[in-house]
Amino acid sequence: MAITNPKIFGLNVLSYFADVLDKNAALNALNLPPFDLDVIRGSSNAGATRGDWVSLSRLSDPIYKTLDRFSTDSSSYSSILDLRAGTERTLFGNLDINGALSGNAIRYRYLDGTGSGAAVKIADISTSRVSSWSSSASPVTDTSPISYGAQVKINTGGALVFGTQSSGVTGPRLQTTLTPQVKEFASEFPTSKISCNIGGSTVTLYAMKGIPIIFTGFFRNLDATITLTSLISNTPASWKIIETQNTNNFTNFPNRGGTTSTIRFRSSVSRERNIQFYYNPDNISTVTITSANIEQLPPVKLQNATSLNFSFNQLRNFPNINFIAPNIRSLNLIYNYFYQSETENERKLNSNVVNKIPTGLTQLYLGSTFYGSIQQNIIADRFTSLSVLDVGRRSSGAYYHPDSDDLNCELPNVPNTCESYYAYNNDFRAFGTTDSVNGRYNVKDLTNLVTLHIGGNYYLSGAFSIAAANTKIQSIYSYSTGLTLPTGLAGKSSFTTLYHYYCRSAGPLIVSGSYLYDGCSSLSTLYLYASSVTGAIPKFTNTSLSYLELRYTNLTGGDPSGDTTYVIPERTFEQCTNLSYMLLQSGNLLTSPIHPNAFSYTPNLYYLWYTSYGRTTGSIPSLSANKNLTYLYLYYNNFTGTMPNLASNPNIYYVQVAYNALSGGIPAFKNLSNLYYLYLYNNQFTSLNEFQNLPRLTYFYAHNNKMSGEIPSFGDCPNLYYLILFNNLFTDYASGALSTNYRLRYLDLSGNSLTQQAVNQIITDLYANYNAVNRSGVTVNLRGNAIPSGDALDYVDILRSKGWSIVYN
Repeated sequence: MAITNPKIFGLNVLSYFADVLDKNAALNALNLPPFDLDVIRGSSNAGATRGDWVSLSRLSDPIYKTLDRFSTDSSSYSSILDLRAGTERTLFGNLDINGALSGNAIRYRYLDGTGSGAAVKIADISTSRVSSWSSSASPVTDTSPISYGAQVKINTGGALVFGTQSSGVTGPRLQTTLTPQVKEFASEFPTSKISCNIGGSTVTLYAMKGIPIIFTGFFRNLDATITLTSLISNTPASWKIIETQNTNNFTNFPNRGGTTSTIRFRSSVSRERNIQFYYNPDNISTVTITSANIEQLPPVKLQNATSLNFSFNQLRNFPNINFIAPNIRSLNLIYNYFYQSETENERKLNSNVVNKIPTGLTQLYLGSTFYGSIQQNIIADRFTSLSVLDVGRRSSGAYYHPDSDDLNCELPNVPNTCESYYAYNNDFRAFGTTDSVNGRYNVKDLTNLVTLHIGGNYYLSGAFSIAAANTKIQSIYSYSTGLTLPTGLAGKSSFTTLYHYYCRSAGPLIVSGSYLYDGCSSLSTLYLYASSVTGAIPKFTNTSLSYLELRYTNLTGGDPSGDTTYVIPERTFEQCTNLSYMLLQSGNLLTSPIHPNAFSYTPNLYYLWYTSYGRTTGSIPSLSANKNLTYLYLYYNNFTGTMPNLASNPNIYYVQVAYNALSGGIPAFKNLSNLYYLYLYNNQFTSLNEFQNLPRLTYFYAHNNKMSGEIPSFGDCPNLYYLILFNNLFTDYASGALSTNYRLRYLDLSGNSLTQQAVNQIITDLYANYNAVNRSGVTVNLRGNAIPSGDALDYVDILRSKGWSIVYN
């Protein structure tokens, strides 16, 4: 399909223009007339695929620099290749290369064989120390592209002999205008020994193959680590960071570390820079260079490398890992741009891609790298010893989704050796089919699985169970799906964590009278926030349970036997002595009380949240056993009776019991050194007692109650900032009650029945307060009470002139 509309380079437009907020503006910027839009919409009729548009939309890379995928359409392709060459990139049609063919590389003819059977062939040699021999073509012709960096093969005699020069070729075999580079670092040891015939004499040359290894990226800051199998002559590795456009601007990192060599580079500006590493590539064990905007890996063979991590870079063409690291065990290429590959049949995670990775791989990380589905069994068939598969999508980037190859977009099968499986935040919609005879397992049937992370696949739905034979499972993340609560886990002592939040089909925790996770002694986190969990609350038999999240569920509560006397029965948490967080919120809870001793078995309780939307009745359960209680949130229930004084909770910091039906007097809270927030509004309290020794109390809200009598002193609350007591029945005020609250910034006593004398005394105390600590920005609301008089009015004027806001009727 030919597209003739103008192409505007420099816009970063991904597939479907998904990264552009104003799509109309994006279309206008592309200068696409409406008729061309119709061409795009109908492009499938001309044989175009979604991948064509994904690659074409890579407008931040001018298309003239990446002509390989258009080679069949361009008659000038060969001539362009003849004119462009260099040492910074592999010349496989990627034309983003600096420099022309000028002494950096030489194409020559040589005799293959001896005597009359010798054949004249063409080969390449680079005189640059950053690259080496051979072409990407077979056989090599005079127009074949040069491939830099391939490993030199030396014959069994330890020499590489080119043979006699062919007819018509005279002069020395090798010619170059390059000035040899002086050895700069102690780690530059020779790696190869070559014998060749130059000018009729046999000369032995020492070469440093792959020294330095050069990664080109665009970055400001860089953290990089390379580990070595061993040191040569006890000499550490060295690094150099050098600007490509200004080679005089560089930073050396000589003799860094031991077998682990790490650098931290920092600059005020981003620039294209070379990351140069000086050591024998055969000694490299692991490489970690992330977030450097590297577009291509150097074609250097790392014979003994077992781990490569180039995540969060800008690789587009999937590298040939079979050549680069034939013994690799861990490959991390998360968040690269392989869906924009110049090779059309490598824009999806398919057999063409995985066949470029050695079969001995045990850990594969390819999240946020490809669009489309994954061929069902390519992982299981290629990597029979795989322990980790990570195709999870990070916060953005490419994701896996249904396409014409797989409308269901099934989760890829893996071998039964898999222990960690990550496929989160994609659009997988079904589980694969296990074929144990051929070593292909869907995740539900794996018996060695330890960690499963398939959350964020919204349309993945249905029943969900773990293999009965799996005794190793520890963590399951299945949030934001249509899956039921996972079953098959009862009695599994290895199981520690379940995150199954935002799940619309979760279902009950009790099935056929049995708690789904009964006997899971190691289960510490059960996180079911905003899921449709239904039914009664089980008796939790998880002795390690510390975090129980049941907010925004559909639980009804009550005993699993059907007894509805208590919404939370007495022995619900009897075995949960390690419980620290208990959060429960549901609009379907019973209109029954919580058993008074429901939390008597949880001495480590730190955070208690309970909301029933006005349904739960009775008294607040006893909290005397909860010495570590710090957050108490009992908002919007129907609790009656009195408010506990929290004397048994010395660590209490946050109290929220608003919107209940508590009555009597607000207790004389005392000696609570951490209490910071106290919210008691919208209840039926009738009086307020004086607080004692609350040094950190900052927020006290007790409005919309029925408190009458005298407003007591807050002198023992020196950090009080907000005091909100509006809409009560106070008539009097204790003299001096607010005179020493120097941090007070907001006082609301409106809507009470304070006498003129009480109002005058309040203003007098506030004036004394100001004189002791001058400050502005204080707001005082006295509306709905008696009008101040006499000196109090003068004080009001003075305080207003100092930046206070005081209002009254």
